[in-house]
Amino acid sequence: YHFAIMFEAVFILTAVDTGTRVGRFFLQEMVGKLFPKFLEKRWMPGIIITSFIFTASWGYLVYTGNIRDIWPLFGMSNQLLAASALIIGTTMLLRMGKAKYVWITAVPGVFMAFTTMYAGYLNVTTNYLPAGKYLLGVLSVIIMVLITIVLVSAFRRWYELLQIRKQVKDRYGELVLEVVEE
Repeated sequence: YHFAIMFEAVFILTAVDTGTRVGRFFLQEMVGKLFPKFLEKRWMPGIIITSFIFTASWGYLVYTGNIRDIWPLFGMSNQLLAASALIIGTTMLLRMGKAKYVWITAVPGVFMAFTTMYAGYLNVTTNYLPAGKYLLGVLSVIIMVLITIVLVSAFRRWYELLQIRKQVKDRYGELVLEVVEE
């Protein structure tokens, strides 16, 4: 019994630590577009400010609710992460000239993305906003907007790749539909 409690505590603390650290890096990069000093990873004011923002966000989420409030947001982000992996896998299959296999990744990826975004919309409009949980609603909308950007970019890329008929060798000697500049 005590081992189970310890495992849960360690898992949760690791997830929060990793989420805060990765979030801080992302926030530093985004703010760095406006204020270039934030792009310096060892600049202490940038580390402190972005760490405080993410730590305060975690604290706010914990203070204003319980796991039942936050869990749907985690579930939505997890499902949309899986959908984006399938969408990116589809793009790779198309680039490799394996268009006959794309239905294996494209159909579940697109279905999962749209189903999860609809569930996210319902969650925001029927749960978060009526209950005054605006931060959770805003975070849900941000996640849905970001996956929409991934989907639209992927669909445009799929269309471009389906128009190419000639294969070329990339620098690794693999036959691909197009050489991507690195």
